[in-house]
Amino acid sequence: MTTPPVVRIGFGDYDHTRDLWNGRVTVPECELDCTPVDNLGEVFRRFLEGGEWDAAELPLATVTAMLGQGDDSLVVLPVFPARSFRHGTIYVHKDGPQNPEDLAGKRIGIPTWAQTTGIVVRGMLASEYGVDLNSISWIQPGAHTSERKETTPLDVPGFDVTRVDGTTLDQLLLGGEVDAVISTRPPEGIERSDSPVRRMFEKWTFEEMSYTRKTGLYPIMHVLALRRAVYEAEPSVYTGLVKAFTGAKDRAVKRATNTTVPSYPLPWAPSNMLRTKEFLGDDFWPYGIEANLPTIEKFLDDCAQQSVTPRRLSIDELFAQEAAHSY
Repeated sequence: MTTPPVVRIGFGDYDHTRDLWNGRVTVPECELDCTPVDNLGEVFRRFLEGGEWDAAELPLATVTAMLGQGDDSLVVLPVFPARSFRHGTIYVHKDGPQNPEDLAGKRIGIPTWAQTTGIVVRGMLASEYGVDLNSISWIQPGAHTSERKETTPLDVPGFDVTRVDGTTLDQLLLGGEVDAVISTRPPEGIERSDSPVRRMFEKWTFEEMSYTRKTGLYPIMHVLALRRAVYEAEPSVYTGLVKAFTGAKDRAVKRATNTTVPSYPLPWAPSNMLRTKEFLGDDFWPYGIEANLPTIEKFLDDCAQQSVTPRRLSIDELFAQEAAHSY
């Protein structure tokens, strides 16, 4: 009997990956050597810069930008450990822009251009509110700040992107140097009643519900990526990883939907789960391409329109042959 290959893998410490590292989910195609990590930035850095692991969780924008630049060193799997609506990531001055349409022609701070959240939000502003992204001055903190760095060098023709050294997004917003900020990290002190900044969508959860009901989209933030050298040496690893991550996710969803004894220390969790099913269906966190096709296609459109990729990539180019042909 052939011993299955050991695959070293790093990913976020989520409930839907828990059964991978505790050994409750196993597959015959490979044996997983898991490293769950709290700091996702550390996962990205250790995998891309440190050469650690055979596979890892990565931002969808990062792998898409790499492929757009001709770097096919990674194989992307249709496994989506992180996804999130991002209406609540736009921050403005209380006396600044009041509506999304008001952002046209303004100055907006961003941590990086090829950030998945930023791509999704900019795409949403353009498609849902008619905001001309080319009319905006995009301000990005420079290299010597604590903000995130571009994981891939980018040229963004048609867009006014300025790097400002020695500052942060918080400082830019509070100092009035930008009219808005798009960031997954809330500005410091925003929860204080006297905070000078607010979210553009104050009832962002309801806006997100309306958005998914209208469009059917549920934005994907992260994917699973496998080093191509490992994939070519052991093609069965691809199937094993998809099966393992899907099994762990399905077990987590089953725990989350248990209304008899709630699995999480959150009030109304079962009620929120039932509401989620109303908007997204029974399989509300699907893996695979077919169930996610509109969301993936929209993201690829946005990447091309925002010069994250030099042209519009296809599904076949983004995913491994097994996944692309399966849909």
